[in-house]
Amino acid sequence: MSVKKSLINYFKKHLLLLFVIILVIIFVTLLALVPPQILRIIVDNIILKGETEKLLSFSILYLATYLLIGITNFIKELVLIILSQGISTNLRKEMMLHVHKMNYINFIKNDAGTLESYFSNDVDAIDALITSGVISMIIDSLKMIGIIISIFVFSTMFGFLSIAILPLIIFITFGFKKLMFKAQINNRKIEGNVNNLVLEGLDNIISIKAFQAYNYFQNKYISVLKNHYQTIKKSNFYDSIFSPIMQIIKTIVIVLIILISSYNYNLFGISVGVLVSIIDLITDLFKPIENLGMELQTIQKSMAGIKRINQFFEFEASKCQENNVNIENFEKNIRIEFKNVDFEYEKNTPIIKNFNLIIENNDKIVLKGRSGAGKSTIFKLISGIIFPTYGDIFINDISTRSLPCEIKSTLFSILFQDTFFSNGTIKEELTLLKQNIPDEVIWNALEKIGLKHRVNSLDEKLNYFDFSTGEQVLLNLARVIIRNSKIILLDEMNAKIDPLTANKIIKLINEFAKDKIILSINHYGENIKNAKIIKL
Repeated sequence: MSVKKSLINYFKKHLLLLFVIILVIIFVTLLALVPPQILRIIVDNIILKGETEKLLSFSILYLATYLLIGITNFIKELVLIILSQGISTNLRKEMMLHVHKMNYINFIKNDAGTLESYFSNDVDAIDALITSGVISMIIDSLKMIGIIISIFVFSTMFGFLSIAILPLIIFITFGFKKLMFKAQINNRKIEGNVNNLVLEGLDNIISIKAFQAYNYFQNKYISVLKNHYQTIKKSNFYDSIFSPIMQIIKTIVIVLIILISSYNYNLFGISVGVLVSIIDLITDLFKPIENLGMELQTIQKSMAGIKRINQFFEFEASKCQENNVNIENFEKNIRIEFKNVDFEYEKNTPIIKNFNLIIENNDKIVLKGRSGAGKSTIFKLISGIIFPTYGDIFINDISTRSLPCEIKSTLFSILFQDTFFSNGTIKEELTLLKQNIPDEVIWNALEKIGLKHRVNSLDEKLNYFDFSTGEQVLLNLARVIIRNSKIILLDEMNAKIDPLTANKIIKLINEFAKDKIILSINHYGENIKNAKIIKL
């Protein structure tokens, strides 16, 4: 996937909207050329000839033309907003799909703030590309062409004069474009650092308050903000100086036209009305030129965003296998084998080296070892979230690399130390939208964990703030009970709860997981019946 493909997919589904945009572009372009023509008629054919009885009707026509231009511009802005919101929404959907497919290693190498900035700042830049960038630039470019043609119709010399000033404007515009590019790229990167620090502060607010570490965190934040400010200041300087330069050039050109015409009126053989119309057209010519500069800057910002989002889509995806592995192969006995497994997150920095382990059906394994010994990595390897750098892992003689995602999700249930809730209903949160789970199974799981009395209806919202930390872990356990997977992974799920709740969880696990494989990392793992301790 890429931004280009996302745009093509969107337009394929919304051809009518594309047709409306083309019509709007044509109407906006043509209407902009009408007022100078009416102005010439008013001056030459009505005022100078004394036919004042026609003045009112042509004045109303002149006013009506601008009114129609205003309505057309309103429709243009409305259509562009609808288009940009549709494109950005579609792009965010496809980006989130890519997040779900991304290889876990990408989440280790990229912090949360950087990943979040792709969805916010960079997509917003593409939104601006539609509303204030490429389509507006097409309209303004067509206006420029139409205005120059109109000037040629009135006066060949003034037509050549208007063409002569275009290279200067293009030179200035592209000069600013070049200066903007580097600042925009740097700005995007620093915005990711700013977002990351905000998320870091929110995630660790309890620690910051407990240790009164306000100055420490504030100094870090201010340092990043200063860098961000410097890149924005550079960008804004070019932005602010561009418009005044355009205004000065426009004024010089208009004064030059007036001086040339007044020096020898008969030299060009044009009427007063034509002169007024040419001045009006020259004034109108600079509006799209000035807009083009702004639009090029918007496009420049957007190109930086597009470049980053394309890089985001290049993050390696974990591919789900689509072979003919049958779930029936795993319904009775399970055998897991780690065979000469090495794993490293960074090259030449092994976390696990030549690891071998066989786990037979219904084994209960407790992993012990210092922090960083690779306990959580083994969990990720066995569940197929990551794959060995060298060696392989087999489940019933099938490599985890070859297991389809559906079978993996059926085989494994993981009980994490951190809870995950997303403001869904009780049923949605406990089943995670897994289909064909009867309500009675959910009620039975709530009864087993001792929280049935806290729930009035499975369709009510699960507000996790209403539950203690221990109760939240119990709700996570209810998910595991409901899924009834053959392999259960306990990842430090007792780390943040009191001993009473921890022992209650172990007791529940002993009851419902007699016929399951358990792989555990927790301080109470020895209390699991028939547990085998493996030290890493």
